[in-house]
Amino acid sequence: MLVYGRDRDVARWVGERLDVFDFGPCSAIGIVRDGHLVAGAVFHQYRHPSIEMSFASTTPRWASRDVIRAIVRYAFLQLNCRRLTCITPEENERAITALERVGFRREGRHPEALPTGTAVSLGLLRDQADRWL
Repeated sequence: MLVYGRDRDVARWVGERLDVFDFGPCSAIGIVRDGHLVAGAVFHQYRHPSIEMSFASTTPRWASRDVIRAIVRYAFLQLNCRRLTCITPEENERAITALERVGFRREGRHPEALPTGTAVSLGLLRDQADRWL
């Protein structure tokens, strides 16, 4: 089940897992299984036509096609963005692989961009997301 309208709660939950104190102005989508929040997508750094998404989960079982579709549609259809960006630690190969399966492409490597070291940026353009829309 997707949870909308509890942006602050979902953003706080994601932030606790990513060591992010404050996303600033944001919106969020939570994924609930068996009554518990198991994943969350926080949309922040909105500068039309682009937005950044930060994501955290407690299980890989959050990733149904319907949930991925809802997340991608939110950015591209509801917010009318043309670009969705994710930034993750370089060593988080599981996240990078999952994003690439959705259609994101690696775009950059950023040494010392995170407290833990190097970051990788990945982007998904609207015209590359047709299968989700």
